Amino acid sequence: MSEQNGHMDLARQVAVLEERMNTITESYDRGWKLLEAKMAEATSGMREDNAKLEAKIGEDNARRDTEFAKLREDIAKRDTANTRWLIAVITAATAIIIAVMAVLLSTS
Repeated sequence: MSEQNGHMDLARQVAVLEERMNTITESYDRGWKLLEAKMAEATSGMREDNAKLEAKIGEDNARRDTEFAKLREDIAKRDTANTRWLIAVITAATAIIIAVMAVLLSTS
């Protein structure tokens, strides 16, 4: 009879251990599902943040491109003005040289 009681105690202990293992497994599964949900939420948030950042970078790039276009336009205007000024100076210098040569040739 005591051997039978020993088997009953052992069977009870196995049943208790199986119950505990099931509880731990269920707890682990719940924790894992919660972790997956949190990771999905974080990933979604990161995607939203990345999309906002990419949009801001796009806006900054567009603004920078506009500013560079204005600078290129200003430089082109300045280059045109400088070229006109240089042509005017060369034309005036040529006229002065021609006038001086004419005076020198007429006096000789």
